[in-house]
Amino acid sequence: EPAAPAFPLPASATIEGPFEVLRAREFIEGAIAEQAARVATAADIERIDASLVAMATVQHPGGPSMIHDRAFHIAVSGSLDNAVLVRVVGELFDQRLNPYFAKLAHYFENPESWRAALAEHHAIRDAIAAHEPEAAGIAMRHHLACSQERFAQSFGAEAASPSRVSIRSG
Repeated sequence: EPAAPAFPLPASATIEGPFEVLRAREFIEGAIAEQAARVATAADIERIDASLVAMATVQHPGGPSMIHDRAFHIAVSGSLDNAVLVRVVGELFDQRLNPYFAKLAHYFENPESWRAALAEHHAIRDAIAAHEPEAAGIAMRHHLACSQERFAQSFGAEAASPSRVSIRSG
């Protein structure tokens, strides 16, 4: 059997920095939120709501807040009933636990940023519950773009250089 062809990865793919991860999430989860607004059931909305209630009642920053933040993103993706998308969203979220991401997190995560993220999550939830795909996608992309901005404010603007491929709908 011939060996599988090797496709070289771009240099940027070898080190997954926080901004690369957040841009990937913006693209992927924006599309997921759009579809969630088309297909979410009452039970899906209940799961999303439960994660929001939990997020609103924990101290931040801290481990429990990340668990509930992750649960929100998993609940949104779970409404598509696709285990692969749930796994991908979970794995991308879990990049926050890698040392590079974690080292930076304490610089930009604080009660004010947590309140902002919670409000952004509510906007996503409301668009999904209203079955408004375009609004849901915009709200998710906005949330993850704001996450990038919050990160960049403390990390340094040069690290948040814009991606070569625009992923925002215009």
